[in-house]
Amino acid sequence: MRRVVTAMAGGAAVLAIAGCSSSEEGTNRSQDISALPKAGVSAAAFARTYQEAVNAQQWQRVCQMRTERYRHGTISACVEDHTDTTPSATPSPSESTDPPLRRADGSIVPPKSTPSESGPDRANTGPVKTGQQVAVPAIGEHPAGTGVGVEYTVTWPDSTTTTKKALRLVKQGDEWLVDQSEEIAASDEAHGNPVRDALLRE
Repeated sequence: MRRVVTAMAGGAAVLAIAGCSSSEEGTNRSQDISALPKAGVSAAAFARTYQEAVNAQQWQRVCQMRTERYRHGTISACVEDHTDTTPSATPSPSESTDPPLRRADGSIVPPKSTPSESGPDRANTGPVKTGQQVAVPAIGEHPAGTGVGVEYTVTWPDSTTTTKKALRLVKQGDEWLVDQSEEIAASDEAHGNPVRDALLRE
C-alpha cells in the first residue's frame, strides 16, 4: 500500500512541476518577444521574432539575429549604430514666445507643439504575420538562403498603412540568421513572387 501511495504522490509532483513550467513558459513568451529563438525553429518563426524585435527597437536582439556581414561588424557596434539613429521617445519641444502671448482677457496663450524633424516619435505596429517562403539564390554579397515575407500594420495618429518586407534567412550551423531585409514594392507583387523579386533586386 505504501508503494502505491508513494507512486501516486510522485506522479502528482511531476504533474505539478510540468504545469508550473508550462505556465511560466507561456508567461515568458508573452512578456519577452525579443528572446532569441532556439535552434531548430522554422524559418517563418525566426523571421517573425526578428521583425517583432525590429519593430520594438530591441537592437541587442536584432543584431544578434543578423549575420556578421549584415550587421557590418560586431554586435555592439551594430547596436550603437541603431541607437544613434533611433528617434527619441521624448515629446517634441514646444514653440513658445518671450514674452508670452496674452489674450484680451490677460490669460496666456499656451505654447504650440512643434513636430520633431522625423515626424511623430513612434508609430504603433500591429502583430507580425509571415507569408510566402521561397528559396533564394546567392546575389552579390548575399549567400543563398530562404526568403520569408513578413507583414504588419503601422498606425500613425491620422493614418494606418501596411508594411510588407522580404527577409533573407541563412543557416549557420543549426540556427537561422537574417542577412537581408527589403521592402516589398507594388512592382514585386505584380509578378507573383514578391519575396524572391524583392530580395533579388539590384
